[in-house]
Amino acid sequence: MPHFSASLPPQSLPSVLSVQDAIFPAHPFGGLFALGRENNWRLHEMFPAFEVDALGRPSAAVRISYLQARESLLLAKHLGGADLGILSGSRKAIADLGEMGQGMQAQVTLGKAIAFGLEYQLIAGSMLQLELDIGAQRSSLVSHALFDDREVQDFLDADHLATALNASRHLPCRPLQAERVELRGNLHLSRSAAEDFFACPVTVGADVSRIVFASSMLDASLDHGQKIDPQDGFTSTFLRQACERELASIGVLGKQSLVRMLVVMQCECRSVQEMATALDISARSLHRLLVREGASYFHIAESVRFGRAKRLLLAGNSTQEVAEQLAYSDERSFRRAFKRWTASSPAAYRKSSEK
Repeated sequence: MPHFSASLPPQSLPSVLSVQDAIFPAHPFGGLFALGRENNWRLHEMFPAFEVDALGRPSAAVRISYLQARESLLLAKHLGGADLGILSGSRKAIADLGEMGQGMQAQVTLGKAIAFGLEYQLIAGSMLQLELDIGAQRSSLVSHALFDDREVQDFLDADHLATALNASRHLPCRPLQAERVELRGNLHLSRSAAEDFFACPVTVGADVSRIVFASSMLDASLDHGQKIDPQDGFTSTFLRQACERELASIGVLGKQSLVRMLVVMQCECRSVQEMATALDISARSLHRLLVREGASYFHIAESVRFGRAKRLLLAGNSTQEVAEQLAYSDERSFRRAFKRWTASSPAAYRKSSEK
């Protein structure tokens, strides 16, 4: 379990989204509250920060921090089992996403609706970062961790991807049809239940969690009937401005989590000192930030490096080429690291993946 410290003073990176920031509203937990009411969970004890009433309804005015949320999620995981993420996500619709959801509905195409939702996902309380990776033939909705927290990451991946797919199904257009869903970790979920919901093959143990679909689906037009004329752009602009104001009001406008910042800045190829220099802070300040966020520079860098190594190997790169790209001192060092990650050699991994 990660160690999160709340005793350290604020650091010198004001743009960092912290585990201590009270930014998460009740509606992203709507699926859990629905399941809890059905199963008679003691929701007021599970989610004390949300001021849950006797009927199991949370206060809409309260926002909580990641630290507060994770304790509730761990308890819910214990009660709900491996399928909880998909079950929770499947209970949430676009109406649960607030002004962000309204902005999605005002767009011209499915692709623009998804892009709008991703731009303002923090308004809906996203506890990870979903990104749209667009390719010529296939595109994917990919899940990236906001915080270094392996205990709840598998649940969040399944919940948020299920929520995103469910929201897209409620848009006035041809439903997004997934070709396959890949989930990280070793979830012992009910494969049939997962495939029934996603309506496609579902695999676990992937490098990243994502929904893969045909790129052509992004061009599907939204049918607004007589309610909205998307061509004038007024409604979309109005809702975009409302979302900007809400992000500013909760103090997250332009913020990025430390984990995402380190990943984007290629921490797997930099030492702590090199990264601190790039961030224009001291190595000690970076260390204190990491401690405050319950993060490990080594674990984050190793996770990114491992994922890149597997992708490079499967793309046909030799072990020598991979070692060079990942800044290992030599090929032997890379082989040792890879065996530590997987208990097999790079050649054995590539062979097993090609079957």
